[in-house]
Amino acid sequence: MSLIKCPKCGEMFSDSYKTCPFCEEDEAYYSGKLRKSRGRRAAESRRRKTPSVLGPVAVIVLILLAALVVWLIFGDQIKEAITGEKPPITDVDKPDDTIDKPDNTPVTPTISLNRTVLVLNVGDKDELKVNGTEDTVEWSSSAPTVASVNSAGEVTALTKGNAVITAEVNGESVTCTVTVKDESDAPDNGTDTPDNNSTTTKPNNSTKPSTGSVDVSKLKLKLTMGEWVSTVESPNSDGNFEISSVQGEEWTLAVDGTTAATTWSAESGNGVATVNGDTLKVTGSNSGRYTTITGKVGDATIKLIVRIR
Repeated sequence: MSLIKCPKCGEMFSDSYKTCPFCEEDEAYYSGKLRKSRGRRAAESRRRKTPSVLGPVAVIVLILLAALVVWLIFGDQIKEAITGEKPPITDVDKPDDTIDKPDNTPVTPTISLNRTVLVLNVGDKDELKVNGTEDTVEWSSSAPTVASVNSAGEVTALTKGNAVITAEVNGESVTCTVTVKDESDAPDNGTDTPDNNSTTTKPNNSTKPSTGSVDVSKLKLKLTMGEWVSTVESPNSDGNFEISSVQGEEWTLAVDGTTAATTWSAESGNGVATVNGDTLKVTGSNSGRYTTITGKVGDATIKLIVRIR
């Protein structure tokens, strides 16, 4: 027995068949005589006549997914290679210049007080004025029972002690330190006797400092001690500058409002303060004692009353 190749379908079959069994099977299937075929040829024929679309669709989906993953990972490099353009820097990498940076520049007040230090006896009154504004000023006292202040800036000394008067305008504030003393703290007969038996003459308020060509009323006295700076904006009603201090403090004196040099001098042995060049040193310790420091500004004379608080 040998195999014969069918010239019609190309299948190999045994020479014991007179005709090709595969061809007969196909003819029977297509004519409807064979409804259920079990042969390999019929099965292959059915698969060829009912092709499935699931396979190609699955392949296409897999290809698209692979392309998407590649683009997500290497999209920038691919675009740069094709177009030659580099991808823009994102906001994460690029510093944001629109973010406000803290401004560490010290804020210089635009307002000031005509006095930063007041020494008053109980019952005395003095008026504070704010320079540099025409707006309404809000006044307050840290110790209203010691020194009160009204809406016009008038300070009234009530009891012995210390208080800080604050003036606030449009969010800015300036202060004045007020020292209130009893009449008993004032020196008797116009003199103050220090511990070393030397005397300090009470300043003669009836004598106004000479002005010469320098306008004393426009002068400002600036006192500096380390990082602390205090400014007496203008002389008091008696024409004298006035400060209060404690034993051991050293102040550097400077006069603003003139280009003339200032020469300072103090009464020898006053028991309150000494002056060396432009350095004022408080040596006394008895509260309420005072002395007068004289400053020669050009051809004018100014006086600084130093009180121990």
